[in-house]
Amino acid sequence: MFRSWGLVALATLLGLLVAWRFVSPPPPETIRFAVTAEPGSAYNRAVDRYAEELEAERFKVERVPAQGSVENLRLLREGRVDLALVQGGVPSSTGAAGLATLGQVFYEPAWVFVRSAPEGGNPVSTLRGRRVAVGPEGSGTRVLALAMLAANGLPAEAIQAVPLAGAAAADALLSGDVQAAILVAAEPSVGIERLVRAPGITLLNFASRAAAYEAQLPYLYRVVLPNAALSLAEDLPRGDVTLMAPAASLLARADLNPQVAALMMRILRDTHKNRTLFAPAGRFPSGLDHEVPLQGDASRFYEKGISFLQTYLPFWLAITVERLWVLLIPLVTLLLPLARIAPPIYTWQIERQLWSIYNRVRKVDEESEKGLSIRAAARLEALEKEAAALKLPDSYANRIYELRRHIAWLRERKTGTAPAVPLS
Repeated sequence: MFRSWGLVALATLLGLLVAWRFVSPPPPETIRFAVTAEPGSAYNRAVDRYAEELEAERFKVERVPAQGSVENLRLLREGRVDLALVQGGVPSSTGAAGLATLGQVFYEPAWVFVRSAPEGGNPVSTLRGRRVAVGPEGSGTRVLALAMLAANGLPAEAIQAVPLAGAAAADALLSGDVQAAILVAAEPSVGIERLVRAPGITLLNFASRAAAYEAQLPYLYRVVLPNAALSLAEDLPRGDVTLMAPAASLLARADLNPQVAALMMRILRDTHKNRTLFAPAGRFPSGLDHEVPLQGDASRFYEKGISFLQTYLPFWLAITVERLWVLLIPLVTLLLPLARIAPPIYTWQIERQLWSIYNRVRKVDEESEKGLSIRAAARLEALEKEAAALKLPDSYANRIYELRRHIAWLRERKTGTAPAVPLS
């Protein structure tokens, strides 16, 4: 039994060992995110939501502080974080080799405020030589602000760049320390609302130039801040305002564990599917217009949705089945033919033991034509004991007794006490 079915088991085991090389590694226990130093930012709130979902699936979440999108990319390239939200346009300007995207997740409009904006013409061109708050080094705000200014013929050396962002930039504009401030925020902050209400400060409307910005900076989208969206009571803003917005994307290293990627796609869908101020329901997450290659599992999600197993099974059970699924192919491929071969091999193993004794009995018969010598008689006795000691299935008991009867017949025939033809 072991020599026949053991062969099947051994061949199957070898096939599984070869297939195991192609099984994806198990997910890591800890997922690391880059987070900004600004508390309550859209990035940090999104990471908090991701962490809540991941921890519910028994992952540990580690937050690694960073100064902005540029540093987020550096942390990803260095392998110090697994995932990071990055502002649109930053990968194109700094490079993102070895990284992949899980998709865009929300818009981040550029809120461009200026003092004493002229009527008509291009208000951005009036900022030449002036102090402009463009965000600190390493921030996505600075990358976007300088790109928008350069598109208007204002390179970095044409202005006095002030490394302020957020509330600090708003305060500087209100106090007159800067003549313009470019803020990047997914939602209106307290500083933005203060600037919208402040007399003498204008939020630039890009309605007449939106198509030109989209052509020159392809990672920008036009979004609309609706009339009275900030305050119905105060009618702020007065009239629709078109803003230019990059989209934040969730980036990862290209070697991100596939099970983590698949889980993150479900989390992104649940986190960002609802309507926001600048996007309709279902707009995000999105796999369109990505600046870096789309991760493989993310691509499958945008084509087919969540996998069947992860839809109906708990995550850890689903990924275990998915990881081991590749083993089913060699298992079935090997077992089906081997299962058909095993019974004949088993029968041959049994028959071989019987015929081995029969062959030696025949040799005794051939060597004892003139009578049974003492040596031949001893050999027949040994063969009879060997036949009696055979451990064969009960279904072969008649074959054993038949073999023993033939040995006894041969002994009697050689001594002249049996007929020439054995009884069947």
